[in-house]
Amino acid sequence: MKTICLQESSHIQFQIRQIGAGGNGGYFFRNLLQLISSYQANDSKTKDRFDVLIADGDLVEKKNLKNQLFSEEDISDKKVIALSDRYGGHYDVETKRVTEYITTTDMLRRLFPTVTNGRQVIPVLVGMIDNDRTRQLFDEFFFSEEVTDLVWIDLGIEGMTTFDDPNQEQLKIMNESGFGGQCVIGLKWKGSVILPPVTRVYPNILDNDRTSFPGQSCGELLPENPQRIMTNQFAAQVASMVMNNLFHTKSIYANVINFNAQFGQMKATFLSADQVGEFEKARGLVTAGGEKE
Repeated sequence: MKTICLQESSHIQFQIRQIGAGGNGGYFFRNLLQLISSYQANDSKTKDRFDVLIADGDLVEKKNLKNQLFSEEDISDKKVIALSDRYGGHYDVETKRVTEYITTTDMLRRLFPTVTNGRQVIPVLVGMIDNDRTRQLFDEFFFSEEVTDLVWIDLGIEGMTTFDDPNQEQLKIMNESGFGGQCVIGLKWKGSVILPPVTRVYPNILDNDRTSFPGQSCGELLPENPQRIMTNQFAAQVASMVMNNLFHTKSIYANVINFNAQFGQMKATFLSADQVGEFEKARGLVTAGGEKE
């Protein structure tokens, strides 16, 4: 199996910036902090540091209580504060939070300050969002000249198909919808785009001119249907697996992971020899002619 290993130092700092704290985001954030807690407990071996920030402008509403990780006492609080207080405290992981929607490249830029502590920094942008306008913004940031190194993980799930007065065939369609999704891992390293991000894997995202910040919340798409809740949980687990690979071996194994929460199915598009070769060239591990240095 082809892999890309980002490790260049024995002392690494992960700069993790999660955007979105709703359905997928809440489950993922809990998983993320639990993972970090387990790695920090083994710090004498890993020597890694974890700089975690979560950003979202959403407030907790009553409609969120059944399908997201919030309780009655969280209503009217910012989602990022409720999540970071609860799970940061429980897992003893320090977290930063931004209680605004990220709507400009300047805001994104300020989320990734320069680190001067001598550690190798692995910047990770995690998109837990449900609108294409934010993805378009991330695309602009990812491809900007000032961004040289970035892992961009995007998680997306399909919406449920609904009908006002469904017949038997339409009921079948409804019952099978809302379970699928994908996790796309984009990579830019040493200024070279190695793995295409979600906006280039699914270029129709860039053509969508009917989307705006911050987008419709997941709770509004999920009235009383547990199907989508399972998809949120499954999706978060897939993204958590990608993060665990980064923590454990500092490696990326796939560009796209498609999944279906109804059938318990995952299909990964693994890395190609060309993608690994481009990464090695970007790192200076091989010459332009393809020979190892």
